[in-house]
Amino acid sequence: MSSGFITESEAADVRKRRQEEWEKVRKPNDPVERPEEPYDPRSLYEKLQEQKQRRDLEYEEAHKLKNMIKGLDDDEIEFLDLVDRTKLEADRKKGTGRRT
Repeated sequence: MSSGFITESEAADVRKRRQEEWEKVRKPNDPVERPEEPYDPRSLYEKLQEQKQRRDLEYEEAHKLKNMIKGLDDDEIEFLDLVDRTKLEADRKKGTGRRT
C-alpha cells in the first residue's frame, strides 16, 4: 500500500513532464519555465464547498426566469376560454348583422 509520498526522482520526472507540456503550449511572451500552480492552503472540504456554492448559484441564475413564470391553473384556463367564446359570439353577431 502506498504511503502517499513520492520520491525526489518521481517529483523530478513530474516536473520534467510538465515542463515538456508547457513547451508545447507556450506562447512567445510566456515565461520559459512553467509557472508553478498557486498554493491553496484551504482544506479539500472548503474547496469542494466553494465549487458547490458556485454551481448552485449558476443553477439558480439559469433557472431564475423559469421559476418566475407560473403556469395557468384550471380556473384561469376556464375564464380565458369563457372570454374567448364570448368574443367569438360577439364577432358572429356583428358579422351576421352586417350581412343582412
